[in-house]
Amino acid sequence: MSSPQAKSLDSLPPRLLSRTAFHLLAASPPPHRPSPLLPLFLTCRSVYHALSFANNPQLYKDLYFATFDHQAILRRYQWMKTHIYKDEYNILDLRSEPGPWAIDYISRWQMSRRMRQIAKLGRVEIPGICDRAQFMEDMWTVWFLVTENDGKNLPFLLEQCNLRAALTAYYRDTLLKESLLPSYPTEDGEKALVAWTCIFAGIDTVGEDTPEELDEKIFMLRPYVFACAKYDVSFAPWHLKKLPVCGPGCSTHGADPTVHYRAMTYKRFGYSWRRCPPQFILGAYILFLRLLERHPERIGLHSGSSNFSTSPFEAGPPGIFSTNKVPLSIDSDKGWQRNTMCQDPHTSKGLAPLTFRGCIEGFWRGTFLFYDFEFYRHILSGNLRGVYTGMFAEQAVEAELRETLVKVKREDVGGDGPLLTAGFKDMESFEEEIRFLEQGNGYEIVNDDDEDEEGWTKEILISGRSRTAWGWAQVRGRVRSWDGLVILCFSYSPQREPGTRWLWRGYILTGGYLVGRWRDTFTPENLRGYEGAFGMIRAGEICYPEHFPKRMDDSAGVNQFDQGVFRQMPITELLSHTHTQTETQPQSRPQTLSSERDPDTKTGQRYNQ
Repeated sequence: MSSPQAKSLDSLPPRLLSRTAFHLLAASPPPHRPSPLLPLFLTCRSVYHALSFANNPQLYKDLYFATFDHQAILRRYQWMKTHIYKDEYNILDLRSEPGPWAIDYISRWQMSRRMRQIAKLGRVEIPGICDRAQFMEDMWTVWFLVTENDGKNLPFLLEQCNLRAALTAYYRDTLLKESLLPSYPTEDGEKALVAWTCIFAGIDTVGEDTPEELDEKIFMLRPYVFACAKYDVSFAPWHLKKLPVCGPGCSTHGADPTVHYRAMTYKRFGYSWRRCPPQFILGAYILFLRLLERHPERIGLHSGSSNFSTSPFEAGPPGIFSTNKVPLSIDSDKGWQRNTMCQDPHTSKGLAPLTFRGCIEGFWRGTFLFYDFEFYRHILSGNLRGVYTGMFAEQAVEAELRETLVKVKREDVGGDGPLLTAGFKDMESFEEEIRFLEQGNGYEIVNDDDEDEEGWTKEILISGRSRTAWGWAQVRGRVRSWDGLVILCFSYSPQREPGTRWLWRGYILTGGYLVGRWRDTFTPENLRGYEGAFGMIRAGEICYPEHFPKRMDDSAGVNQFDQGVFRQMPITELLSHTHTQTETQPQSRPQTLSSERDPDTKTGQRYNQ
């Protein structure tokens, strides 16, 4: 009896060939490089035909699922079907079509080759390999890998793509070089993707290897942090209560220079898409605040700043911004939705009213920065040197906030009070104002799942208290539903004296951050005011240090100025400035913000130059 002859590869059914190829890669160590397929391709024409990208997209979809995280993609795809395309229209079917996954699989491996070359050669533009347009496409690919990470994607980026070295090359080749030009540096989507990738991937220490590099990084970041009038931080102007600006069917828009279209085009799954990149300036704020905590000795210690009072178990690192854990994909879902739905203030539908419901209530700790006022005036008048030479201070802030959900008519969204008090009207006392707000502010308090009647919607109102070196403040605020902009009015004195009320506006960001800008309330909303950066983290969130208190009642507080913020306040001078205000001359600030103007200010606090 003759023995059975061994079958050759080309005699195997295509399905078995495909499974053989899959297990050949899946059995290899992560990230399951596709290079072992090459010997199979070279065996014969029929095997190549059976395993090729064009003829077997299912193989590459299976390899995609084995190599990369994909749950976030399916989750967000389902959200798009529910909230954007619904049943009547759908641009692709990711659940049944293997082709789009195969295209994305190939794109990611091609990106990794280019990133390794950038890391190796130390520059972005490499003839025949990468140019600026290609780098931008690759950064979108990197961005989705980072924000879809659930354990597989990040090792692929850090090890296979050599991401840290590649972005270090970009930092030196682009950001540092641009910072030496005699003009304000640009703010664009490319920088936004790089900055937030560094934060989410835990590699934001790029450019901090030596004291000289630290000084260069501080120099590079200063314009983005302190030249507030030059850069936007919001998806739509903060003073717009009702969005979108235009009604259905609008094709022409007014010439409002403050309303910008931020969306960018990128390619994925074989299609072209549009979405907003993350806000670069908000990322720069986090980078700068974390840099200050890691290297305070490179900044300088002077009076004028404050920090948290600590109990013995709180003393020592890490500080409030020094915990940088890698978020999971679900933590980025709300930001992904905002970047999808808030592309154009004129026509974009915006977010659902309850998108950030439950994201604000709780105990917050953080820092706010303020720039020397005289230098800030120089910046507004066009003096670029003031951005790099002016003094700034950082102060600790903590807040305990509560949410109240009310039903309002659509035309009443944003409140009927002044913009500079977050849409609320003043009453006889703080207690009366907070009580009235928490009883609905004149509207009916509703539950999250209550149906909206025709012409009505829901709005999240905010109440609470805050503590800084200036003392206690009452907090009233609201969430602008369209993009989730959190607007808070901090009032330090019930007498409403000049300098005792400040408006804070910011966004809830991945990691539990609330980041944005504070602003004076003397300058009319249509003029450039005195502004500065702030950042806070909510207790219990992934980036909140575990050893810090979780409630206001458990906190030892913050260091206080000896005489308080209201001492020696030039009320007459401030009011006179209100009537002579110009676009380049903001309102004067309280004198106690600078120790040079108030000799009784508490010493030993931090003032930065």
